[in-house]
Amino acid sequence: MATALLPYDPAGRASARYPSNGGIIDLIKVYRRHLPIFFLVFGTIMLVTVALTFLQSPRYTATSTLVIAPRPPEIGSDRTTPLSDPATDSSVDTQVENLKSRTLAGTVVDRLGLADPRRFELLTHETRLVDRIPGLASTPQTTTPAARREMAIDRLTQGLDIHRTAQTFAITMSFTHQDRKLAADVVNTFAKEFVTQSMALKRDGASSADTMLRGQLASARSEVEKADNALGRYKVAHNLMSVQGSTIAEQQLSSLDEQVATARAGEAEAAARLETARQQLAHGSSGDDLGEALGSPVIQQLRSQRAVLSGQVADLSGRYGKNYPQLAAGQRQLHDIDQQIQGEINRTIANLEAQREVASRRTASLAGSAGAARSAVAGNNIASVQLGGLQLRADTARTNYAQLLARVNEISAQVATTQADARVSSLAPIPVKPSSPNVPINLLVGALLATAGGIGAVFLRQGTDQGISTLEDVEGRLHLPYLAGLPTLSSAVRHSSGSDPVAALLDHRESAYAEGYRNLAASVMDAADAGIVKTIALTSALPNEGKTTAAIGLARILAMNGKNVVLVDADMRRPSVADALGIRPLVGLQHVLEGEATLAEALVIDEASGCAILPMLRTGKVSTACFGNGTFDQLLAELKETFEVVILDASPVLPVVDGRLVAKKADATVLLVRWRKTPDAAVEMAVHMLRSLGVTMTGVALTRIDLNALSRSGYGDPAQFLGSYSTYYAN
Repeated sequence: MATALLPYDPAGRASARYPSNGGIIDLIKVYRRHLPIFFLVFGTIMLVTVALTFLQSPRYTATSTLVIAPRPPEIGSDRTTPLSDPATDSSVDTQVENLKSRTLAGTVVDRLGLADPRRFELLTHETRLVDRIPGLASTPQTTTPAARREMAIDRLTQGLDIHRTAQTFAITMSFTHQDRKLAADVVNTFAKEFVTQSMALKRDGASSADTMLRGQLASARSEVEKADNALGRYKVAHNLMSVQGSTIAEQQLSSLDEQVATARAGEAEAAARLETARQQLAHGSSGDDLGEALGSPVIQQLRSQRAVLSGQVADLSGRYGKNYPQLAAGQRQLHDIDQQIQGEINRTIANLEAQREVASRRTASLAGSAGAARSAVAGNNIASVQLGGLQLRADTARTNYAQLLARVNEISAQVATTQADARVSSLAPIPVKPSSPNVPINLLVGALLATAGGIGAVFLRQGTDQGISTLEDVEGRLHLPYLAGLPTLSSAVRHSSGSDPVAALLDHRESAYAEGYRNLAASVMDAADAGIVKTIALTSALPNEGKTTAAIGLARILAMNGKNVVLVDADMRRPSVADALGIRPLVGLQHVLEGEATLAEALVIDEASGCAILPMLRTGKVSTACFGNGTFDQLLAELKETFEVVILDASPVLPVVDGRLVAKKADATVLLVRWRKTPDAAVEMAVHMLRSLGVTMTGVALTRIDLNALSRSGYGDPAQFLGSYSTYYAN
């Protein structure tokens, strides 16, 4: 084991806490030393989990489902589905909140009689785990009915689990209780009462709307009557009565205008006939054409008679001459007819003048009436402005009345056909299997928690483990060779027969205990070239590390192997070699250094092994001046001439400087570290102090090792294979 020494590196202490290859198997090996802690934590958590699981009273969960489907509020709606998009429709979420109301919970409490003392006790005082422990069970308190009702409402609202199923119209209600029937009754009553209240609310709302609208309808009817009466009175007062879309004055004006036009045409015709006749007479007309012009049938008849008579007179005049008597009679008849025609003409012209006068007066009269009618129409037009406002008011009142009447009819139809916005999809059956405790889940969760807790405890223990445990720790964290592991007697020898650690090397020479010291001897003697190691110093960082026992064991092993060995108790502050060997010398090292005795007088022979002992007596103090004045060096030179190997049991490094000075004078120095006990910082500081003085550090030996514990978790140490070679030792 001639491992090269590496420089001191304080940061190297953490570099080898874990295996270098980082494999999972190696990681398990590192932490398996803490398996008892893991199993303790794991078992404790599992025990608590099992206790909590099987001591709990079973609880049952009943679940019912509601489907929310709001109906359209308007009659004759063209909606084909109650809702459009379930993901965005907030009515379902609103119904969920309504289900959580204390009012509904109070109705359920009253319906199931949960405020009654017996039912209240069943609802609120469920058997808890602490109730199974004597002295911790809660006692029921006497309360008033009102207080019981409020407490029951609180229990229902807190225990009822209501949630919307994904983005659907379904609402799931669950209630958990130790009484399975009560759990089912609660959720079913909630569902039924919610539907009933939903229907009642819609009916009450429709009835209230109907009552309100009917009151508004009566007011609207009164308003229509007032508006119509005001409109009628105004029309009568302002002669605005209308027939077929126009007022009477307008119709009269239209008729008068037509009559005036007709009268004026007749007047013009009469004047034209009169003027024509006068013009014909003025131009010397004899009346031949007046009859036609005047349109008189008498004149026309007289003209026809005269024409016949004139023909006869002309015929008589041509046949009989002027003196013919009948001719004269004929002429007289012509004269009479002419007079008659003239008289008729005069009479007709007089008649035409009279007609013209009548037509003129009639036209004037009609024109006056038309003017009066036109004035009336103008007045009506002015009054029609206010009439329009009255008409608009009357029309608006009638429209409002018609709308209210239609709405009242719709509300009446709604009251008769009201349906709830929710329906019960499924009522909760009485549950058969308890919902809690869920034994498989509890045990699984408990196992997971126990595993996590155990692993956490192991990691925590490993993280706080500052002791040196294995070869890997020594060489990885201290950068020193691992020389040997010195086991405890109880772990290395099954039946020690009362032997102490010092005598066991002689009593059990073939045991694993003695083999540890043989390993130490071999490692130390082979740490340098043969013949170089003459003086070996054994020291430790702190007291009580097993340093003296190791020094005695090393000396005895070398002596039994034929070496001429001397063991020097160089711990000048707390000597213990003599006490450990059970000897009571009269002189010791201090006497030799002070010159009060010779070396031969101070040496004691260990008869059991044959090695020489130079003890240190507890009486008297030796000054450290001996290390500086050469006295100790002279003694050491004398010992090296006399013996093959000189073993020095030095003081601990940290408390006093003596141990460091002794180790500096030795050819090899072994630092003893107590297994899993000596803090890392103390060991590292001791190594640093020794190296700072130029001490030759041979390596580290672990003391007081529990071989059984090390074999179970001794990754990085030969002891991990103890089970394979334990038969080589005699127990």
